[in-house]
Amino acid sequence: MKVINDVNELLSNKNLKHKEHPGIMKPRLVDQPNWLQNTVLKILHEKNISPKVIYNCSRRLGNYLHHRYPPPEKEDIRFKMEEVKKKLYGNETSNLNNNLIFENSNAQRLLKSLVYNWAPIQYDTYTSLAYLTNRSMPEYSALYKIFNEIVNRDKNFTPQTLFDFGSGTGTVMWAASQFWVNTIKEYYCVDISKDMNQLSEYLIKRTIPEIKRKYIFYRQFFPASPIPTYDIVVSAYSLLELPNQISRLETILKLWKKTEQYLIIIEQGTNAGFRVINEARDFILYSKKARNAHVFSPVSINITIYYII
Repeated sequence: MKVINDVNELLSNKNLKHKEHPGIMKPRLVDQPNWLQNTVLKILHEKNISPKVIYNCSRRLGNYLHHRYPPPEKEDIRFKMEEVKKKLYGNETSNLNNNLIFENSNAQRLLKSLVYNWAPIQYDTYTSLAYLTNRSMPEYSALYKIFNEIVNRDKNFTPQTLFDFGSGTGTVMWAASQFWVNTIKEYYCVDISKDMNQLSEYLIKRTIPEIKRKYIFYRQFFPASPIPTYDIVVSAYSLLELPNQISRLETILKLWKKTEQYLIIIEQGTNAGFRVINEARDFILYSKKARNAHVFSPVSINITIYYII
């Protein structure tokens, strides 16, 4: 990474403050949609769920998501098994069978402590509401800033279609409607959870500005065909939910093939999120299967925007 010479000179001469350099995304703070809080309270009332209970559950879910890692690969598990062997049996491990680990309770406990216990999250009605309560504003804020960046740097861009992988509660649509509600005529939302899709449908009827229902399509599975392509394709906080690296890379390639102009990938601002973003970036930029790509704006460690050239 290198600071642009003109900017570096302005900073050195104190003609420009660090907090005002052109890499800073504005606005710093994004206001919560004014319809959101009352809508959430209304849903909880209709479901007869205590706001206090769902708040406590949402905090636990948010903490779990923040400390989430990708699923361990077979190589990772093999490496940890060798580590367990060395700790229990010293350096004389060459003739030891891996089955010994499964027969030794101490070895099993040690291996369990060393290998991350990844499992898919089942988003039922309750978990979806907990996710909405904890994650909707951070995600909406990040997406709003990204779309604002595109609007400011590509003033002629007028998207008509949007594809949202792992669409969840619909925050991508909420944020996109703040900029392109009059031009986007198709929002294609993919999420495996029926309950999450139903919650998104409930919320989208109450968004401001209004998004016409006829423009929104919900599906549980990724479409088989790469046609049609979409002006904006988004994967927001979804790659860590895939079961292995092969699945992640296959999904990234599918998303890329769906992209007409912008592919936006966002993950948690953690080391795990950073590694997954780098994995996606390297795959797109260096894969022979992907078309020519330009990194439009790596606006933070956990967000990358790709632009097709």
